[in-house]
Amino acid sequence: MRTVARASGAMIAGRSVTGGLLALGAFLISFSPSLLPRPWALQAVAAAVSALLGYAMGALLGSLTSDVAGWLGVRVTIDPPRRRRFAIVAVVVLTTLSLWAWVAGHQGRQQTARLVDLPPPTWWDDTRALLGGLALTLLLLMPIWLIRMAFRASRQVMSRTFPRPVASLLAAGLVIAMTTWLTQSYVVSRVLESVSSSALSTDQGTSPGAVQPTTELVSGGPGSTQTWEELGRQGRNFTGRTPTPAQISAATGRPAVQPIRVYASPPDGAAEPEELAAIAVKELRRTGGFDRPAIALFGTTGSGWVNHYSVQSAEYLLDGNCASVAVQYSFLPSPVQFLTNKSLPQQTGRALVKAVQAELAKMPVDQRPKLYVSGESLGSFGMQAAFDSEQDMLQSVDGAVWIGTPNDTPLWRSITASRTRGSPEITPVIDNGKHVRFASTREELSADRYGRPLGDWQSPRVVYLQHASDPIVWWTPSLAWREPPWIGEKAGRDVDPYLRWWPLVTMWMVGVDFAIGNSPPQGHGHIYRDEILDAWAGVLDKAPSPAERTKILTAIHRSQ
Repeated sequence: MRTVARASGAMIAGRSVTGGLLALGAFLISFSPSLLPRPWALQAVAAAVSALLGYAMGALLGSLTSDVAGWLGVRVTIDPPRRRRFAIVAVVVLTTLSLWAWVAGHQGRQQTARLVDLPPPTWWDDTRALLGGLALTLLLLMPIWLIRMAFRASRQVMSRTFPRPVASLLAAGLVIAMTTWLTQSYVVSRVLESVSSSALSTDQGTSPGAVQPTTELVSGGPGSTQTWEELGRQGRNFTGRTPTPAQISAATGRPAVQPIRVYASPPDGAAEPEELAAIAVKELRRTGGFDRPAIALFGTTGSGWVNHYSVQSAEYLLDGNCASVAVQYSFLPSPVQFLTNKSLPQQTGRALVKAVQAELAKMPVDQRPKLYVSGESLGSFGMQAAFDSEQDMLQSVDGAVWIGTPNDTPLWRSITASRTRGSPEITPVIDNGKHVRFASTREELSADRYGRPLGDWQSPRVVYLQHASDPIVWWTPSLAWREPPWIGEKAGRDVDPYLRWWPLVTMWMVGVDFAIGNSPPQGHGHIYRDEILDAWAGVLDKAPSPAERTKILTAIHRSQ
């Protein structure tokens, strides 16, 4: 009879050794550098779930390996004295490595915090994260052990009909299917119901500082297609903070006109994308938006939010002589909307662009306003769906500003993949910056990541703003099994160069960073503010003086 080591299937007190080892490894890896420094409580949750994933994978792998070995008649026995010595050595080695990894992780997390201008975690913070993570891990392992018991029971029944390895695979599939069904039916559905109810309640409120417009040029004001109350919370924020000509002139020193702002919200909380686009076009006609020299279409996030820094940047640079349009398709938070129905923002963005383009096509060529598009986060994801390719975008609009674009955006992916060889994925160079430019800072609008000047910037101009530390931009399911170029390139200004890729764990850790993407100051994470003005200035071919730039930014800051 052949013999091989059977450590992977060994059990200590009924628990999987392989599962324990992978759980420990995943737990410690969770303390290594990521995109953003996590508060101790979130780090504890991240560590516990990482350990849970490691244990589940290890336990399954160990059981399957043990079954295959048993089916082949392979078994190894170790005499008790040697087994005890091995156990002692293993405990000492694992303890030493664990302490070293935790200390190194603490130092890495401090460096990560400094890079994004946040207070570095203290030893006490990481000690609480460690202890909290251990306690939560033990708590979360209980359902894993119950699942494992169900797996063993199913395997035992199926072993009466099928060979042991086949029975193990069938039992694993059955348990996974049942666990998924129970999770979807009871846990996920209850969470979604709670989130939906909370989001609906929030949508019905009005933020401080949002005042009903008194001008007919803004949705929600006199003569509006939809009433102030029908616009929803984010619609009221969008229209109720429109700058006046006096405010614009005070910042620019030039005469200004009243900006037009159009917002369409789903009647009774539900509407087809084409219906919403039709409302927006109707409002553009009513307000005279098609008579302005420029129309800017803004994609919204799941809740209907639009970054005021983006809208007002265009308005101030154009002296108010433009029409800004946004459409709300949902009231759910962006992550929930993306997970439950990510096609809806795409359908809405496509419908809005096509509807406005159809209206412009009816006008004489020399009287058509220029058309610009923009969006942030899920708004960027949705609006870019209106274009099949980079060339289609360049032929369809006069400019675009895309901010914090999610990694799953097809157009973003195709353009990034076409980058010049040697340019980093963080800020790729496309055709020497002829039309499309990626930037994480204002300086990168005219030079690449390494300071080399870009070529002549021709119209139409497109800017992709994205921070190296923005988890929204860099998270993708493929992080589970493939290292992305941006980690190996180490080109991010605000990302720890010691960040490493680990199978499965990196996907989970960057996903955890979603929760704190808006925590850093501007210029890091998912916070885009001042650099948006520079992006719009580039796209519109405007060059505000340093003094004017400061005054415009000050005015936008005060309006928030």
